[in-house]
Amino acid sequence: MAVVVFECPIDDETLHTIRELRELRLEVLRRQVSEIDDVMDKLELQGAVIEEEKDSYREVILSDLSDQCRLLESRLTLTETVYYDELELYIEIMSER
Repeated sequence: MAVVVFECPIDDETLHTIRELRELRLEVLRRQVSEIDDVMDKLELQGAVIEEEKDSYREVILSDLSDQCRLLESRLTLTETVYYDELELYIEIMSER
């Protein structure tokens, strides 16, 4: 994956808000990990997965959620770094206000 890095002044309030978004996303992901069986049941009810595939998909989804948790945990330590996906989410949320 290509990485583009550039310096751009971002005010402290925006950095704080992005940190809060990281924390909120991490909280949601952790809840999904801890309630993985409920998540799988909901996916089955929505028709996204069938009963016979639940166990194999459960492990894949759990692994993906855990990877996302680790990524966000590492981003929380990088207070001066903002990633594209976070800017995109921030802009989307701000435009809905």
